[in-house]
Amino acid sequence: MRRLALFVIVTALVVAAAVWLADRPGEVVVHWQGWRVDTTVPVLVLALIAILTVSSFALKLTRGIVGFPRRLLAARRARRTRDGYRALSDGLAAIASGDPRRARKLARRADKLLEDRSLTGLLTAQAAELSGDETEAERRFTTMVERSETAFLGLKGLLALALKRGDRVAALDYAHRAWALGGPTDGIAATLFDLQARAGQWPEAEATLAEAKKRGAMSNGDVLHARALALVERSRVTADPAEALKLALAAHKADSGLVPAATQTAALFHRLGKPRKAESVIATTWRINPHPDLVEASLALAPAENPLQRVKRVEKLVRANPDSADGHMALAEAALAAKLWGQARTHLEAALAERPTGGLYVLLAKLEREERQDEAAAGAWLAKSTTAPSEPAWVCTACNKGADAWSVTCPHCGTVDGLVWR
Repeated sequence: MRRLALFVIVTALVVAAAVWLADRPGEVVVHWQGWRVDTTVPVLVLALIAILTVSSFALKLTRGIVGFPRRLLAARRARRTRDGYRALSDGLAAIASGDPRRARKLARRADKLLEDRSLTGLLTAQAAELSGDETEAERRFTTMVERSETAFLGLKGLLALALKRGDRVAALDYAHRAWALGGPTDGIAATLFDLQARAGQWPEAEATLAEAKKRGAMSNGDVLHARALALVERSRVTADPAEALKLALAAHKADSGLVPAATQTAALFHRLGKPRKAESVIATTWRINPHPDLVEASLALAPAENPLQRVKRVEKLVRANPDSADGHMALAEAALAAKLWGQARTHLEAALAERPTGGLYVLLAKLEREERQDEAAAGAWLAKSTTAPSEPAWVCTACNKGADAWSVTCPHCGTVDGLVWR
């Protein structure tokens, strides 16, 4: 529509100009170098238009001929860039699919075609890493660190290589530097916390968590849980009971479901002569996460109690979350010790319906022996215990090895927060 309107306007102007010239005839005489040219105004105008048209065409033709090599070079450069980007994207796809040979081939092609080496550095480094050439990968990642645009990716690559070869000192340095850049977090916060925790740098680890929360690098729940771990460990190594209690209580408030935080806090309250506060902490965690360690912590508050008093103590604790298998087991053991056979049988049967284990069958055998002196029934329960699942224990999710007690780091492989109750 616009083109049509423009055409109509231009045509109208040309026609108007022609009519204007036709209405105003005149002659033009030119004397030059002994020559005389006589013509009319319209003819002169047309001649000038023709000369300008031919001159314009000649100028464009000249420019086209002169600029052809430059355009050809630009076209070749654009084609090389296009082919380079295609090789780059195909190389990244090869990395994702785990094809090191194709990845390295495409990395070399992209490196040859693209002038900006920063674009191909990551691909070349990852291809070298994937093919097992860690020396070349480290060299490439180090080169990337020298450029501000690729420094974070370079440090992240060096961090991965350091972790792979078990050099945690170098890994901690790379993680620190990557985190300090303030760029995309991409799991760096959690890695840095893990390395600081393994190194026993708990104040620094807490500072990392605070910054991670500020940047949104970790969820609030993850930050609170990790902070509770750090505070529990700091409490354990603090000699001053009052300061240790302060740290343990902060850990309990950060993650009330963390059993070690509750048991540590309760033990310190008891040590400082505050058993009721200790009981409150244990009950709070039992309500969220029933666990045998909480039962032991509660019984440790009054070691001189007789069996019946211990039954009442366990009943009071379990009341906060009465339907757990651990609660039934705790009540059954306390009732057995107090020779409350009926109560013991009730809780053992309830636990059996929820979680049959070898330890549970052993308790049933003990009940048959002590209540009824029935060796046959006891033997039957003991036979079942040999094929039943074992009792839950602290097991590392990384190395799958068990531990006698919980600790922040696995005693076998050093994984932070690796021990889970299962």
